[in-house]
Amino acid sequence: MRGWLIAGITAYLGVTAPAWAAPPPVSTTIEPEQITLGESARLTVTSVGTSVEPVTLPTVPGLELRVVGQSSRFEIVNGTTLSTTSIIVRVTPQTAGIFTIPGLTPKSQPLLLRVNPDNGGGGSAPPVVTGGSTPSGIRMAAEGAAYLRFIVPEREVYVGESVPVEIELGLRDGFARANDVPVLTGDDFTFNNLSRKPEQNQKIIDGKPYTLLTWHSVLAAVKPGAFSLVVETPVTVRLRTGSQRESMLEDLLGDPFFQNFFGATVTKNIKIASQPAELKVLALPTEGRPADFSGAVGSFKIASDISAASVAAGDPLTLRMRVTGSGNFDRVDSAMLERLDQWKTYPPKSSFTASDAIGYRGEKIFEQPLIASKPGVQTLPGLAFSYFDPTARRYETARSSPLSVTVSPSLADTAPPAPAVAAGAAASAAAAPASPSHSGLRPDHIAAGAFVDSLVPLYMRPRFFVIPLGLALLFIGGWLAARAREPNEKSARRDRGTSKAAKRVLAQLETAARSGDAALFFSAARAALQQVLAARWRVPADGITTADVDARLGGDTGLEGDARLQSDADDIRRLFALADEASYSADKLNVTDFARWMQIVRRQLTGEQAG
Repeated sequence: MRGWLIAGITAYLGVTAPAWAAPPPVSTTIEPEQITLGESARLTVTSVGTSVEPVTLPTVPGLELRVVGQSSRFEIVNGTTLSTTSIIVRVTPQTAGIFTIPGLTPKSQPLLLRVNPDNGGGGSAPPVVTGGSTPSGIRMAAEGAAYLRFIVPEREVYVGESVPVEIELGLRDGFARANDVPVLTGDDFTFNNLSRKPEQNQKIIDGKPYTLLTWHSVLAAVKPGAFSLVVETPVTVRLRTGSQRESMLEDLLGDPFFQNFFGATVTKNIKIASQPAELKVLALPTEGRPADFSGAVGSFKIASDISAASVAAGDPLTLRMRVTGSGNFDRVDSAMLERLDQWKTYPPKSSFTASDAIGYRGEKIFEQPLIASKPGVQTLPGLAFSYFDPTARRYETARSSPLSVTVSPSLADTAPPAPAVAAGAAASAAAAPASPSHSGLRPDHIAAGAFVDSLVPLYMRPRFFVIPLGLALLFIGGWLAARAREPNEKSARRDRGTSKAAKRVLAQLETAARSGDAALFFSAARAALQQVLAARWRVPADGITTADVDARLGGDTGLEGDARLQSDADDIRRLFALADEASYSADKLNVTDFARWMQIVRRQLTGEQAG
């Protein structure tokens, strides 16, 4: 019996000894085995026992492998204590494709990871995330990494009114960064450019540090209605991949550096959106609208002054009108003075100076050159400017006081005329005493006799008048012939100049049409038609407004002699209206629309008849 027992023990030890000498078993897993570009997978290396084999991270093109943690676990199985140690590796792809990850230990097997393009398209836009509200009342996105707020006035506004707005982007330190400026969704509003640097501040929200970026801008509605306004902006955020308990521990660390170092996160590009901001837009009333209203909405005041209170006749002056206040200064316009008998006026020029960063408040100055044609004390009538006040909800007309100018006669008016000077000289000669006679002196002129038949000089005799008279007639004939040819030559030069100008304008319109820029197209078209109408109506081109076109071309044009202008009257009025709207409208034109308006402008420039 003793021999059999020794033999059994020996056999058992011979069977189990290789197992005791072998290293502990190692397993590697990756979860999930298929991800989307922008996400990360979790690779786990698990060793059985207390000893851990060294892990060497391989280099895989297109993948980033990083050890993010290690854990140990003890289990009791059938009374036996079993310990396991796990090393966690985060795998982040840089491109889409199928990747083979070599074994991380000498005996671990290679793993396969499939990475699909983002949203199945490779280059699709990142998802838009709105998030949920925090205890502070701010609606966070991307697990509290960022938020976006759009602040608009809590009142009704009017079409064309410039409305100050504010956009606030909050980025949690170490977890988010901005990639571009916010944009307004939809085509019902125009939005000022936000390329200028935003205000930057630091703020603690719910115990966490945030960087706040604030933009100030103005928007304007192009049509009435009730709207929900939303702004979006692209950001890059770091999303945690650990458990909620690990996230709480990371928040306790406080410093973003330690949070990112100890925490498992993945970088992702997303778009965050603001909560919808409700805004009601009203149409401008038609009742009580002044005839000179040009679309200005806001609160304005005007004042006028003259460059000099006294001037000589013929010397230029400058009349200035200053419009100050707040509103849409791009629609602030003025006809200034109409044509006056005692003044020669020229088209006014304007300039705008903003008093804030967004151009909502400021001063617009109109300057009109004047030349007095008559001496005396002249009175310049007061100037007027009409606008719509959204606070009072009615149209207002601001007026300036009349100005007085003393016009003195020019030097040419005060000099005595030439005949008067000659008469004065003759009178002085008559009043002078006669010179005493000197006898014995030879006379100045010889007397007529046998050799001289007349004392009249030869060049004063009638027969000598034939030569200068003939020369004068030749000169007059040549001058008349040149004058007869001059209108034809001027007309030819004007036609050539008009042809070149027309080609230049049409080339500008074609360039704007190809680029789809409706605002540039209608601006150039209106400028060209202003020149055509100015030549026909004999008024300054810059002074022709939409109201003038409606007044002259509305209904009975009274221009039966101009078939081109009469046939295109409705289209010209419509073009001027579209040019006014194009600066704040986002309407798109197709190729057919551009071609139609090009044909209308070409007919007016080249003189073609409407087909």
